[in-house]
Amino acid sequence: MSRFIPFFIAIFCSGSAIAEWTQIGDHIAKTKGVDTGRGVKTFVMKDTIARNGDRVVMWTLRDYESPVKVENKKQFSSMSLEEYDCENVEYKTLSFYWYSKQQAKGKTVYSDNSHGDMQPIIPDSLVHDAWKIACGKK
Repeated sequence: MSRFIPFFIAIFCSGSAIAEWTQIGDHIAKTKGVDTGRGVKTFVMKDTIARNGDRVVMWTLRDYESPVKVENKKQFSSMSLEEYDCENVEYKTLSFYWYSKQQAKGKTVYSDNSHGDMQPIIPDSLVHDAWKIACGKK
């Protein structure tokens, strides 16, 4: 799937003017199970869903109500390309970007294109909600 990342980045960049983010959550962020008091809105971009067998990729966006400090830089949003395993209910992040403004605007504060390992999806979580959308589950 990694050889498709430039393809998906190109799709996102070229189609971002017409593609739309769909909000799937509005919650208080937690760190190690403790509420941070920081509001977070989570969005997915359904137009970017691409399937390969039981695997699906889709862009996800998080907007933070107040800034999050990353390496002494403030970020107000993060955008990630996620790969979902529809059969085994798992996911991993393929690409991750932090931005200085909401809605993935402003300067890129941090980026990481190293693929993580597949992780189990916790039921009734926002990742589970995104998995359902990407995999076409109800």
